Amino acid sequence: MATIEQLSAALVKADAAGNADDARALASEIRKMKATSQVETPETAEPTSFVDRAAGALDTFTKFHQQLAKDTYGGMVRGAGSIGATVMYPIDKANDLIQGDRKDLSGSLTGVVLGDKYKAPLSRNQERRQAMDWSLRDMGANPDSLAYGAGKLGAEIAGTAGVGGVLAKPVQALAASRYGSGIEPVLNGLSTALKTGGFRTGEMAGTGVGNALTRAIGGVATGGVSAGMVDPSTAGTGALIGGVLPAATQVAGKVGSAANSVVRKVLPKASEEVATLANRAKELGIDIPADRLVSSKPLDAVASGLRYTPFSGRAAAEAKMEGQLDRALTRTFGQDSENVTQALRKAGDELGGKFDSVLKSNSVNIDKQFLTELSDVVNTASKELGADALRPIANQVDEIIAKGANGAIDGQAAYNIKRTLDRLGRGSGPEAFHALELKRTLMGALDRSLGPEAAAAFATTRKQYGNMLALEKLAANGAEGGISAARLGNMKNINNPELQELADIAAQFVKQRESAHGAAQRAAVGVATGFVGGLPGLVAGAGLGRGANTALNSNALRNVLLNQGSKAIEPADLNLLTRLSTQAAPLLPAQ
Repeated sequence: MATIEQLSAALVKADAAGNADDARALASEIRKMKATSQVETPETAEPTSFVDRAAGALDTFTKFHQQLAKDTYGGMVRGAGSIGATVMYPIDKANDLIQGDRKDLSGSLTGVVLGDKYKAPLSRNQERRQAMDWSLRDMGANPDSLAYGAGKLGAEIAGTAGVGGVLAKPVQALAASRYGSGIEPVLNGLSTALKTGGFRTGEMAGTGVGNALTRAIGGVATGGVSAGMVDPSTAGTGALIGGVLPAATQVAGKVGSAANSVVRKVLPKASEEVATLANRAKELGIDIPADRLVSSKPLDAVASGLRYTPFSGRAAAEAKMEGQLDRALTRTFGQDSENVTQALRKAGDELGGKFDSVLKSNSVNIDKQFLTELSDVVNTASKELGADALRPIANQVDEIIAKGANGAIDGQAAYNIKRTLDRLGRGSGPEAFHALELKRTLMGALDRSLGPEAAAAFATTRKQYGNMLALEKLAANGAEGGISAARLGNMKNINNPELQELADIAAQFVKQRESAHGAAQRAAVGVATGFVGGLPGLVAGAGLGRGANTALNSNALRNVLLNQGSKAIEPADLNLLTRLSTQAAPLLPAQ
């Protein structure tokens, strides 16, 4: 059965040939098909079970990706066909000239039935391109879809990729010949401009008007030829875009550099120590907004206002930063989660099991260093403690000597001694310090007994266990408990570099700089503004807030405040950007 597109094509031909009877019959059939397609079909029954709904969802998902593949592939075929149609353009144009232009169908039955797109006469080359779209539609592709357009543009970019190099070859040959003698710099600059679509002219092309003219020639030539290869009717527009693009890019670059220079002069710079800490936070996966990098009242005011601006995204950005800090914290004790409380509980079981397993399964050798350190602990405790406080420490020392009489302490016995020392160390009496010193001596002897590799693994476990114990004191209870940045920033007596680093990051960047004072007033002002400005005011405020929040979280502004330049674009990257922009932009009118 013929489709509406096929009947439409037949109507165009019948109407143009003056065959009124056939045209009326075709028009009637087209109206019937359009009316039929607009009739509403009964709604399908709602799936009654989870299995039916899941099957329906899977079927929809599959059909979507199948259609996406058809549209993308169809667009790629159509893009290649654009260049093929251009190859046939001279023949089609010759036929138009020999047989005459097509009849204007604006007042005909075709124009009335099919609409505006058929009112202007089509050339044979335009019909050829239209026929490709119709054929691909018959095969299941949708020429109106984004995937189809993307596939078409991608194929056209690929098909015109070598235009600049081809145009540059004659210029290069001329520069190398005796006819190019004396003007080699100009020809070499033009050759480079053709290869890069006007983005470069080489070192020998000079500056000023000559350089700008060379760039423009390169952009016009590559843009016009590229667009003409896809659709000759767009060659002029493509040439215009190709000529303007390099100059516009240069102007934008200069404006950006000027703005960057102004910002660098106006805003304060972070100190070297703060910049180092900020870079470390970035390495740990913590995104710090620009306003937290320096002490700046204007930036603090903007950030504070954004917190009360609807839909600005500031609250989400701060919550994300705090979650990243929590995740970095949990990594210090072997977990990876934003829920610190639950991670601590999980780590307590895992690390405690590892700790106990190592102690119970390994003997502790009584070496000379162990005996010397034991003696030092006893002597110090004897000087500082009274008889009653000294007794538990002396008992544990006697236990160690008794259990190690044969030169080594059994793993289970060492484990029992360590547990007793843990209990004493958690006490509030004067013996607590000496109990912890005795435990440190025991753990050191265990490390030496394990060997280098096992000792290193056990040291990691001990460090993570120590971090866990330190953070347990700060964590809040609850299913979603955590550690506030303020409490972490105020943490004292930290003996671990990892925790100290995160505490510094929390204190310097993450905890709120603004006090609660004035928060209610600002919130009231925000609500009042919404009532006064109505929906347009809210929309405008949300848009401005969103833009300001994006700026505060941009790498560009962060780099300015840290006095770091943006990452330099490597030549290979610039070539890629050049190719994509110079090839894609002139082809857009053909879409």
